[in-house]
Amino acid sequence: RLDTNQRDMASNAVASTLSLTVRAPRELRAREAHRVRRAATVVPRASSADVDAGSAAGRLAAAAKGFTLAAAASVALLAADPACAELNAREAARGGEFNRGSAQQFGGYDLTGQDVVEKYGADLRLSNFTGAEMRKAKLRGANLTGAYLMKAVAYAADFEGANLSDALMDRAVLVNANFKDAVLTRVVFTSSDLGDAVIEGADFSDALIDVKQQQALCKYANGVNSQTGVSTRKSLNCGGSASMLRSSTPSGYMTDDTKAKPEAAFDASRFSAYSSYGQ
Repeated sequence: RLDTNQRDMASNAVASTLSLTVRAPRELRAREAHRVRRAATVVPRASSADVDAGSAAGRLAAAAKGFTLAAAASVALLAADPACAELNAREAARGGEFNRGSAQQFGGYDLTGQDVVEKYGADLRLSNFTGAEMRKAKLRGANLTGAYLMKAVAYAADFEGANLSDALMDRAVLVNANFKDAVLTRVVFTSSDLGDAVIEGADFSDALIDVKQQQALCKYANGVNSQTGVSTRKSLNCGGSASMLRSSTPSGYMTDDTKAKPEAAFDASRFSAYSSYGQ
């Protein structure tokens, strides 16, 4: 009989392969293909006698071996193909994942110390960094409009001059992160830790931040954002009452005519899953 652990290892390798998408950066696809090929070698080979006898163990071993090797070969082909883009051809033509611009997938990836902008480009609108390990990662000057950074661990990450408007950064670790001169309008920071973050010249207009965190930032907030001309202290409502601090909300522009309205980042047609845009 096949050993249960060996069957599980083969099954996990196949499942991992099937879940892999061509949107993953090429170096990660190559690493995953190598891992799957190694996993294929642990699938036990049934004896010819077992296979000839039609035993269940022999058939299962042969099927698992063949399926795993075929999956590994397909992933290796994708990883080696120089014409394979970060987005598949259909998504690239339509403007990105879900028809929304330049979205790339980094969810759960280890980007520790990497210069993300140099490696993947500055246009990272709507990209997914959920749960990513981003300690000391460099995203200086990146366009992260509408990006997803929930639960990201971005200790001492460099976001200087980046545009993070409308990004979701709740429950993130942003201790010692550099947000100097960054645009953080309407960003959701709930339950995130911005302890000792550099915020000189950062624009937090209408960002959603826990009151205690906001009060802590106000103790040393200073500077004016070079892109929006807004004072960091004013954007944080520093010097006001606790009720003023709580009044800040990403949707404030919907009911308050004095609030700046967000600019359209993409063509309206790109936000419809049923659009024929790019086809």
